Amino acid sequence: MTLQQLKTFLAVCEEMSITQAAFKLFITQSAVSQQIKALEEEFDIKLFEKRGRRLCITAEGKIFRDSAKEIVENAEHIAEKLKASKSLEVGKLNIASTHHLAQYLLMNPLLEFHKSYPKIDLSLYTLDASEIKSAVESKKVDIGFMPDGAAVFSPHLRITKIYEDRMALIAWPGHPWREEEKIKPSQLSGEPLVFASTPSSINEIALAFLKRHHIHIDTVIDVGNIDLLKEAVRHRVGVALTSKLAVREDISQGSLIELPLSGIDELSFNFLMLTHKEEEPSYPSWAFQKILKGYLP
Repeated sequence: MTLQQLKTFLAVCEEMSITQAAFKLFITQSAVSQQIKALEEEFDIKLFEKRGRRLCITAEGKIFRDSAKEIVENAEHIAEKLKASKSLEVGKLNIASTHHLAQYLLMNPLLEFHKSYPKIDLSLYTLDASEIKSAVESKKVDIGFMPDGAAVFSPHLRITKIYEDRMALIAWPGHPWREEEKIKPSQLSGEPLVFASTPSSINEIALAFLKRHHIHIDTVIDVGNIDLLKEAVRHRVGVALTSKLAVREDISQGSLIELPLSGIDELSFNFLMLTHKEEEPSYPSWAFQKILKGYLP
């Protein structure tokens, strides 16, 4: 039994004529007769019978007709849904990310995606790195974004490096060091330093750098998050070692400056995209990844 055979059978039911059904389907009368015969032989039933010159549907044919209608309608509904999915008129996209990446790397691509495909249900979950990995592994989300780390590897995950970030020493535009060609790490000793305990991974990189260069900081101000850190630096509370990604727009706009700290280039780290190996990207997932690439260097 094929879908075309069922459509041919239903056309004969509507027209009650082999000739008219063939005309409607743009096929020959013999093709219609062969398809009806194939169905009758497969199910060992009689679908139609002749009463004089009239073609009539049998009792078994009526039962078969109801099921055939349901099958054809379901098939057409599936085709419509697939077509809508391909054109991104329906669907959903679930993304998990750390707060840092969501705010500084994903927000503009997400806004463009929503503007381009407003009928797609879009959900963004800000989670810890370990939770993101689990969410992708369990297929609760389509894509995960997180910083690199030893615990990222999983045989179930496809892991793609999408962005290499580095640390930056930032200050307010009028800082006394703004004219220096190179700043030695030792110069940070005694300089008020602003920290953001969130995200912890970036804070840990900054502290490790200071420890490696035996730098003792007299005044440490912890403001909680990077937005407050930037505001504190703008108000001349102190300088800060933080993610270049988080301050690139501020530097571009001139509200903050980057100071040329010696050895800071060694402080690089990667951001990763996680997808499930067993899942082919959905059309919404594929479309978002395409948009995201346009925002990456």
